[in-house]
Amino acid sequence: METATIPKRIRQKFVDEILNMYASGEISAGKASEMLGIPRAAFYQLLAEKHTPLPKKLEESIKQELKSLTSST
Repeated sequence: METATIPKRIRQKFVDEILNMYASGEISAGKASEMLGIPRAAFYQLLAEKHTPLPKKLEESIKQELKSLTSST
């Protein structure tokens, strides 16, 4: 059985859609990396390379944590 090669532009659209789903909070980093078939560390690297924003909920959580760390010192 011969396997079909997926064109690069189609693969890129798939990756972009997964990144958008992560950024909007629709899926977790674990689910996104699983869907892309890459380790989570590679997914985080991809986020940085593509300048993908963090989901708002995660961003707010990080800000709160940093605020509590700086106010406790």
